[in-house]
Amino acid sequence: MSRLLVTGSSGLIGSEIVTHFHSKGWEVHGVDNNQRAVFFGEAGDTRWNQRRLAERCPGFVHHELDVRDRHGVLALVAQLTPDAIVHAAAQPSHDKAAAIPFEDFDTNAVGTFNVLEAVRRHAPDAPFVHLSTNKVYGDAPNELELVELETRRDYASPAFANGIAEDF
Repeated sequence: MSRLLVTGSSGLIGSEIVTHFHSKGWEVHGVDNNQRAVFFGEAGDTRWNQRRLAERCPGFVHHELDVRDRHGVLALVAQLTPDAIVHAAAQPSHDKAAAIPFEDFDTNAVGTFNVLEAVRRHAPDAPFVHLSTNKVYGDAPNELELVELETRRDYASPAFANGIAEDF
């Protein structure tokens, strides 16, 4: 059985990834610490979604962990040695980022670095997927034509061979 680690597993995208891969027979582990409730108050609380996953996905394992906890992330990835990682943990609000710049940077940049380093050390062959908010580029990338390659999809236009420019 393949093992997947999903950070931000109680969030909108992370929880859908958990559900999808669980339905495909994967052993799914999720990392979440309900930081949305800290960032956005009661309306941001994701514990309901964590409970939904526990009910809907028997065998799903929740790990109460903050991606900013370097030692905790390193230890978890070493323990699990996942076959794949989906990193969806984030502070997603650009408006909130201006009000809490250090917390935003620590969650988004340092948290991502912690997960990447843990994967480099303990699961170097595992595919790593990093998801971000559409607020980075808006909906425009959704309009670009894609081509299906052997192992992934890519942009059809050679203009995007190296990714999407920051001024897109």
